[in-house]
Amino acid sequence: MKAVNLFALLSLILNCSVYSQQEPACKVTWTDLIGTYSGACKNGFANGKGEAKGVHYYKGSFKDGKPDGDGLYYYNDSVYYDGPFQDGLKEGKGEMHYLRRNMDDSIVKGYWSGDLFKGNKFAPYSFSTTESFDNIEITSSKVSGKTVTIEITTTSGTAGASGSTLALLNLISTSASTLKIQSRVNGSFKNSASYEVSEFPCRLFGTLSDGNTFGLDLNKAANWKIRLYKNQ
Repeated sequence: MKAVNLFALLSLILNCSVYSQQEPACKVTWTDLIGTYSGACKNGFANGKGEAKGVHYYKGSFKDGKPDGDGLYYYNDSVYYDGPFQDGLKEGKGEMHYLRRNMDDSIVKGYWSGDLFKGNKFAPYSFSTTESFDNIEITSSKVSGKTVTIEITTTSGTAGASGSTLALLNLISTSASTLKIQSRVNGSFKNSASYEVSEFPCRLFGTLSDGNTFGLDLNKAANWKIRLYKNQ
């Protein structure tokens, strides 16, 4: 009976040892990089500078187990990308290198967004409107996101013909993405509405309380804020 118990105990210890080797303390969540990892950790995930090797190899900045920030990403022995990442995807100005034997590398330089090459120039957004705004400010977060906030300020605070300051009546998606309202705030001088966007890039169309409209193309995943100022 004692021999059986001792055997069971040894088996349990060995199984735990194998399991601990298979489950690293610091996880990489990007599928093609799951394998071995060395580098900085936070809350059990690769976070900060590190190296990961799975089907592909990556050396650079991580966040929440995925490439995020500047790094080198090797797809194989002859193809690699040198540039910034956001939420695991190529995002920003970078270079794709194709190594050639006894020849200079073939290099594609330009801008990526959402892991797709956008060319030598890339406009993260475009905006058009029939309204005569006095000032327009459009900003995006440096990290990945999926929200858009429309904020309209009537700088004089004077009530319009409708008895209220200029406001957003409706915002719809005219692309494949969908919108979900998160919050709406109405005030004497300022009105704002925030939406969750299902996917980027997206194309939006807004209708204002005075009948004017605007079109908005957002070409990268981020938390966007559109501030519109009108002096009435």
